[in-house]
Amino acid sequence: MLRYLLAAAIVLSGGPGQDLPVTRLAGGDPAPVRSQAPAAPARPAASQLPPLPVTQIDQRDAAASLDTQRGLSLSFGEPMPIGDVLRLLVEGTPFSLAVDAGATGTFRGELKRLTLREALTTLLMPLDLDFEVRGTVIRVMRHRTETRQFDLNLLNVQRVMQRTAANGDGSATISTAVAAEDVFAGIAGGVTSLLSESGRVHVDPRSGLALVSDFPERLDRVAFYIETLHARNGRQVRLEARVFEVTLRGAPSIDWSLVRERMGVPRTAADAGIAADPAALRTALAAQGDIEDLWAPEVTTMNNEPAMVHIATPGSSSLTMTVLPQIAADGIVQLSVSHAWEAHDGEQTHGFLKASTPLMRVTGADTVTRVMDGHTVLIAGLSRPKEIAKAAAGMAGAFGGGRKEKGRAELVVLLRPTVVRPGAVTVGGRQ
Repeated sequence: MLRYLLAAAIVLSGGPGQDLPVTRLAGGDPAPVRSQAPAAPARPAASQLPPLPVTQIDQRDAAASLDTQRGLSLSFGEPMPIGDVLRLLVEGTPFSLAVDAGATGTFRGELKRLTLREALTTLLMPLDLDFEVRGTVIRVMRHRTETRQFDLNLLNVQRVMQRTAANGDGSATISTAVAAEDVFAGIAGGVTSLLSESGRVHVDPRSGLALVSDFPERLDRVAFYIETLHARNGRQVRLEARVFEVTLRGAPSIDWSLVRERMGVPRTAADAGIAADPAALRTALAAQGDIEDLWAPEVTTMNNEPAMVHIATPGSSSLTMTVLPQIAADGIVQLSVSHAWEAHDGEQTHGFLKASTPLMRVTGADTVTRVMDGHTVLIAGLSRPKEIAKAAAGMAGAFGGGRKEKGRAELVVLLRPTVVRPGAVTVGGRQ
């Protein structure tokens, strides 16, 4: 009987030298020890999955980020070398610290609940120091300059425009001039104003390239400036003009109140309002005279770049129009418009041999207007005497005879700017 009791005690205690598996729970006491005889591993049931090995992630590597919210707080009542402050800052973190020999200075102040990146920026910026991170190594060095190159996608040309609108007697004159400007010199001046005392800039007009050296934050300002310059300079506008002459029937000028009435527009509406529908305007003007289409030029120009159109009919008339557009970001276009209308007005004889010289009548206008993208501007009021051919009365008229009467002709100009946007395709013709 005693022999059986001793054998049971040996089995329960595991026997001398026998290793027993021990499982520990995280944060708890060791689990109860259970002894079992060596046996083949039990086959899992069909509804159970076989056990898989568990890989534990090193939490120190997972926290290797300067932006981890660690709530850093440090306070120094007396100036302390920046190297010592930085070593306290990275203590207990997975980061290593390398400080260049020239990175010196002291810090006195208090940091409260900052991330590691915020703390480094706060400490180093007043001392003109900088840092870079490669893996888990933080390197601190003196603030250094860099060199970047910027593309300047602009034409290396200097455009000049000069125009003068004046009365024949010289009593009033309007002159408009666009001075020649070195575009690349202007850009170099703008970039220079953004640089520090250590900054340098070189602009090569032939290659359209700017080389700028300065601190990184200054170069970021230069990049924003050049990007904005390209965006504004790259705006384009398509200018569509319709020019026709209205030969009036017994009237000195166009009665615009009747035109508004025929178009269903209030008689007190502004002239610009009746130009919204060019086709309806033309129909309303036909009730007061005969309409002759003269020109329909169309040109595309860029922001703040002058455009000129000159159209001439030999022995008859000619039109010279210059337009300088300014395109705002909200789609409003300001136009400086000048046009001169030159028409043949008979012959003048002079000298002993009665030589004849053609007489030309010139009328013009110079104005500045503001219009929405796609709307039409109306310019009218330029009139001239004109001989109107009419059939003769009686027998002469029966045989094709005719006579001429003096009348008036008025020039009407419709100008519509359309902002050309990148990737936009305009389908269709004129209104």
